[in-house]
Order: sequence, then structure tokens, then C-alpha cells
Amino acid sequence: MTERKIMMDMKQLMLRYPTGKIALSGINLTVEQGQFVYLTGESGAGKSSLLRMFYGGLRPTSGALQVQGWDMRKASEDDIRSLRRRTGVCFQDQRLLFSRTVFENVALPLHIQGWKKQRLIGRVQKVLDYVHLGDRLWSYPEALSGGEQQRIAIARAMMATPPVVLADEPTGNLDEATARHVLDLLMGLNQLGMTVIMATHDLHLLNSHPGRVVQLHAGALVGDSYAV
Repeated sequence: MTERKIMMDMKQLMLRYPTGKIALSGINLTVEQGQFVYLTGESGAGKSSLLRMFYGGLRPTSGALQVQGWDMRKASEDDIRSLRRRTGVCFQDQRLLFSRTVFENVALPLHIQGWKKQRLIGRVQKVLDYVHLGDRLWSYPEALSGGEQQRIAIARAMMATPPVVLADEPTGNLDEATARHVLDLLMGLNQLGMTVIMATHDLHLLNSHPGRVVQLHAGALVGDSYAV
């Protein structure tokens, strides 16, 4: 059997904010390629901070963090830009550009990489079809429901077919049926081979969508198991 590639490797990882607050302490954790990981814990447990470290939004204070082959304590700004091109990110508040069309929002990751509009249209249409919003190419986000906006955010996150997708409370503002549909889409990305790490407090979703459950409490790792 071929060994799966390690996507994230943490050893005694610590993060202290400039205020002195310790956000993460003593984290030892490895995430392999192709895993679906739920990152759980109370508000303030360190979930969002850890996700931000996975795309270079925060740097470790001490300990070791390897992400997709980069040493995050030594990574240059060019390294961080390269890492972000290989990472899809979606947030609870979607962070869509409301002055831009759905096409422009979803195309953004590849537009930044220099893709031309005519080449982008086909790719955007494909990912919008995946999230069942293929008819909203030229709509504006304000015309969409909260669930549709989250699906647009997922389409944007998968646009460049990244090895890793990070989702920070993507179902937090949604009703249960819509949340399950959003989770179906993320599970689908995982089945396509992407490593998905999702911060969530919606633990009831694990009943229908099992995966690896990593639990944080007050910045410390307190649980690592598989829900089946």
C-alpha cells in the first residue's frame, strides 16, 4: 500500500498573540492527504487560529508546523503566495464581493493567476454546475440566499482544484437542511481527492457525515477520533 502524503504536520505547535494571549499550545497533529477532518471545540478554542496558520495568515510562535511541504516558521512571502494558490478557503460570512457578479467572484483565484476571461467562463460554469448554481453565472451575490452564497464560496474555493480546502464554520448561519447540503458539497470535494479541514460547532452533522474529529479546548488538543 502506498503511503499517503502528509499535508499538515504539527509538533508542540504554539501560537501567542501580541497581546500575550495563548491561542494554541502544545499541538501535536498530523493530517494526511485525502482526509476529511472536523475541527471542533467551543468558541475561542483555537479552531480559526489553527486554520489561519494552515494558509499563512498566522505564523507559529514556537514549535514546528509543516504545511504542504513548507516550514511555516521559515516560509518567505513568495512561499506563502504559492501555498495560498494551493489552498481553497471558505468562511462562515462567505466574504463575497457584492459589487461583482457570481462569475467574477468565483473566477477570482484563477484571474489572479492570469487566466483570461474566455478561458475562465468554461471553468466557472463547471464549478457552478457542481454546486447546482449553473444558472446564476451573471447574478450578483445580493440576489442569492445565504445557502446559495455559501455554495458560491465553495465554488470559489475549488476553482483552482487545490489539494487542500479549509472551511471555517461554513454551516454556522444556515438552517439544518441547507447546512447538510453544503456539507454534501464539501464531502464531494473530499471524494475528488482534496483534503478538507472544516471547523464547526454543528456536531449533529457528524451523524450523517462521518469523518475524523479533532477537538480543541482552550488552545489544546484534547481529542482525535473517527466518527462512523
